[in-house]
Amino acid sequence: MSTSFIQEAGPQPPRDVRSPIEIISLLRNIHQHRDHLRINFVDRAQKFQSSIVLIDTEGKKLWIDEMMPRDGDRYATAGEAFRVDAWREGVHIRWHCAGVERLVLDGVPTYCAPLPEEVVYHQKRGAFRASIRRSMELDVRLGHTKRDLSLDGTLLDISATGCKARFSGDCTHQLPPGELFERSSMALPDTDRLNLQIEIRHAQHDAVTDETHVGLAFRQTPASAQRLIDRFVNFLQREARREEKDDLF
Repeated sequence: MSTSFIQEAGPQPPRDVRSPIEIISLLRNIHQHRDHLRINFVDRAQKFQSSIVLIDTEGKKLWIDEMMPRDGDRYATAGEAFRVDAWREGVHIRWHCAGVERLVLDGVPTYCAPLPEEVVYHQKRGAFRASIRRSMELDVRLGHTKRDLSLDGTLLDISATGCKARFSGDCTHQLPPGELFERSSMALPDTDRLNLQIEIRHAQHDAVTDETHVGLAFRQTPASAQRLIDRFVNFLQREARREEKDDLF
C-alpha cells in the first residue's frame, strides 16, 4: 500500500519515501491544493514562502514560484541549498533541495530544480481522513435525547475516528464543541444505518453557501460498526490512490 494512504491508529514517526511514483503523488497533491511551501536556507534563520508551479514528470523537474519575502530570491539565485516543508491533511512532508535555476515559465520568473529523490513523510494526525464525493450523498443524523434535537447533514470526509459533515443554514448555536449526541446515525454504502454516539468537535458557518461545516468524533463505537467504518475508509483510500496513479500517466 502506498505510504501516503496507509491508515494509522495514531501519530507515526517520520518515514523516508523513495518511490518516484509516491513522491510525485505527494507533490501533485500539494500542487493541486495550492499548499504553501516553507523554505529554509541552510545556516539562515529567516523563513520564506513559495508554492509549486509545475511538476514535469517527463523531465523530472519541479518548478516553484518566487519567494516571499524577496530576500529569498537573492539566496536562491546565488545557488544556496534549502529545505522545503509542506503540510497537507495532518501530514508533514519535507525534502532537501541542493539548489535551483532561475528561469522564466509562461512569462513569469520561477525556479527549477530536479524532482527530489527522497521525501520525508510524517503523519501527525491520528487517522487518515478520506474525502467523500458529493455524488455519494451519504447522510449523518445527529440526535440529542436531553434537548430533543435532531439534525440531518451530509458527509464531507471520514476517518476511523470521526468525520466532517455539512448542514444547511447556521447551526453553530445548536452544536457547541464537546456536546455528545447519543442517538446519532450514519449511512454508508451497501449496509444498514450505523447507530453511533457522536461528539461535536467544532462548527463553522459559511455565510456564502449558508452551510455549517462540523467536525465530529465517534465515541464508544461498537466493534461491528467500527469494522464497517474502517472498511469504507480503506475503500476510499484505495480509490484515491488509484485515481492519483492514473493522473501520473
